[in-house]
Amino acid sequence: MSNRVLSFRAALLLIISSAAIIWPISYWLPLPNYLAVLNTSEYEQFATTLRGIVIVYILFLVMNIVSAVLAFTRLDYRIRAALLAIPTLSLVIAPLLLIIPNAQHFTDRGYFTVLQAIYRLLRFTTPLLLVAVLVVTLLCFALNVFALVLMFRDKSESIDEMPKETRKAYATLAGILSLATVVSLVSGATAAQNRELDRQACAKYAALPVPETDEGVPVFLSDIQLYGEAAGTDQVKTPMVTFAEKSRQYYSLYYSDEETSIDLDALLVEVKAAKDQITQVCTEYSVD
Repeated sequence: MSNRVLSFRAALLLIISSAAIIWPISYWLPLPNYLAVLNTSEYEQFATTLRGIVIVYILFLVMNIVSAVLAFTRLDYRIRAALLAIPTLSLVIAPLLLIIPNAQHFTDRGYFTVLQAIYRLLRFTTPLLLVAVLVVTLLCFALNVFALVLMFRDKSESIDEMPKETRKAYATLAGILSLATVVSLVSGATAAQNRELDRQACAKYAALPVPETDEGVPVFLSDIQLYGEAAGTDQVKTPMVTFAEKSRQYYSLYYSDEETSIDLDALLVEVKAAKDQITQVCTEYSVD
């Protein structure tokens, strides 16, 4: 059997790697919105580093797809391997290098403390999320290295032939994996849109002034309920709507002269719990 089958296997690995890297990239979608945030004064000191890391990840995705396509061609294996090596090495090395100027600026903090802060600005705001992103990144790097090894081992010449059945089988597998990549992209874009709606809801909630008099409470609670209903996920929607409804119920009963069997103290506990939950879920969006 021709060694070209090794490049075909490499292509399959690259498609899998491409599907996986879409997940961290989805946190910057829609991309124009995130780049607009980087243009603000709050991000001025870190904008170059952040843009560089974003470019590295997107370049990795694009070059992976290009390399996967080229793996099915008769282009010299050395050229294909060289094209693949650039984004593969850049995925791990470039972010570490880009962070160095920022680390040198904050001499009172360790390199890894600055690294964590930079990745938080990349919207990976919780320790668990940061670890997950780093694991996915290293996994994609490992898949690409394996694909690179397979390509280097492919010493076939352009005249080498492969059985038609083998080509058809690998083409079918590549098609299935490509479909999975498209699904991953659509899913990532949908999740990104929901996160954007959550981010907007949390930002509006944070900017909403607390009413100074009881007369302003109904409007205040109505605004919070509207923000919650416009959120992208139940994670943000549920506590905001619950807070508004429970608060409205509490104030209505508190100022009512009619007797009620509802325990106001228990209801107040539910209001506070909902408010604490809003604070907790919106922490993820405390960085634009």
